[in-house]
Amino acid sequence: MDMTTNPQLSADTSQAKMELLFPSPVMHFDWPDSEALNEALIQAVLNRRETHTGVVKTNRGGWQSDTDLQSWDDPATRALVQRIETLAREYTARQIGRRDPVFDSGWKIRAWANVNEKGHFNRTHDHLGRYSFFSGVYYVKVGDIQRGAAGGGRTRFEDWTRVAIDVNQNADTLRRDFVMTPANGRMVMFPASLMHSVEVYGGDTQRITIAFNLYHPALGIPRLEPFLQASDWWWTNFRGLVIARRKLPEKLYALTLLPRHLFSRRGENLSSPSALLRHFKTAMGHATAQASEEFEARRNKA
Repeated sequence: MDMTTNPQLSADTSQAKMELLFPSPVMHFDWPDSEALNEALIQAVLNRRETHTGVVKTNRGGWQSDTDLQSWDDPATRALVQRIETLAREYTARQIGRRDPVFDSGWKIRAWANVNEKGHFNRTHDHLGRYSFFSGVYYVKVGDIQRGAAGGGRTRFEDWTRVAIDVNQNADTLRRDFVMTPANGRMVMFPASLMHSVEVYGGDTQRITIAFNLYHPALGIPRLEPFLQASDWWWTNFRGLVIARRKLPEKLYALTLLPRHLFSRRGENLSSPSALLRHFKTAMGHATAQASEEFEARRNKA
């Protein structure tokens, strides 16, 4: 058969149907009249920072509280939790196409505060877990971005669909990412499985945000358990080899990075022994995280 005359090959393919599958719903809302609440939240977060060491997870630099902000004994944080629940009901109603009274209550919220300064950022991550279905962020004080300066610190939702794109047409291979510009009083809500990061903040004034995870027993995530079990299996069965081979060199390298992190925070009151201890623990956490990242990058290049 002469393939050049095959009518099937000369068909008009412009009539082919294209289906865009499985969207990732991202909602954002600028809460009105937020100035007073934001000022109270700033004070609550900074007070907490004075008495708690904080944790190091995806944050590189800065201070991150424990995931217990929802239980702080503070009127401002209680008001914020109410706003989170209100937007969660709207988000869910848009998702399922109706308002269901079952979502009027029963939400499980875990929230934490972030204080960042110049040069700080968050590496790529997601929040998916058995009790983490939706995630979000509330911008309390966005720093220099609010004045129109190019301060960075934007939230970047990353394209991890692994769909091929034409890199020759546009050198920016991240062009399918979605970037959310922060604004004081803006709340963003998205699936916990959506990979995201926070750009390096380049401003000179402090930046404060509050992040949170949401769970409701009336919701479910398809194929969540097999995914989590597969992830847990690797760690359960091979963590001994991982620790023996990697962690000791990483810990030793982290000690060489420690001085840099000890002297990186400016204007902090370190006059008391407890403040010095908190500062040391936070610096060690960041040094350990940086060492782990650099060792990971070396392994990927090998």
